[in-house]
Amino acid sequence: MKRLLLLLLLCCAALVSVAQSSATLKDGAYRRNGVVMRLKAGKATRLQAPLTLSDGSVVNPSGTLVRKDGTRQQLPEGQAVNMQGVVVNFRDDMRTPQAIEKQSVQVTGSTGETRVMVPGTPIPASTARQLKQLEQRVALLQQATDKLAERTALGAAAVPNGTRYDQQLRTLDAQLKQ
Repeated sequence: MKRLLLLLLLCCAALVSVAQSSATLKDGAYRRNGVVMRLKAGKATRLQAPLTLSDGSVVNPSGTLVRKDGTRQQLPEGQAVNMQGVVVNFRDDMRTPQAIEKQSVQVTGSTGETRVMVPGTPIPASTARQLKQLEQRVALLQQATDKLAERTALGAAAVPNGTRYDQQLRTLDAQLKQ
């Protein structure tokens, strides 16, 4: 009885570990070093027989992709074909969303979650100061943009009022540099 219980426990643990380890690559086929490999459930094996894709295309072990309409294409080195029959870049487009998210966390250290501040939540003083400065700079940039648009509409320096706009732009530029 103890052995049966122990065996059952080990089987459950194995099933849980298999369920948690998701595939990092999507199903399809790819060509690397002249060899066509089959991807299934994240595992790569050499393609031994023709692989029929969901759109009716067939990938041969030689790397020839035969479309449903009969057109032939040699699968380029480093390229892959997904199960929908789309030729994609192997490194970028054959990874699962989970694998992409995992790499993103490793590279950036961020889980990618967005934090929203609820009104009424206290904001640190340093953050409030930075936001105020940013608002002021945005307002100055908007004024500069408006003045440039007016100046352009008047035909730049050809108009007697052009120097007035130039002076206003220099003033705004000086304020932005502070």
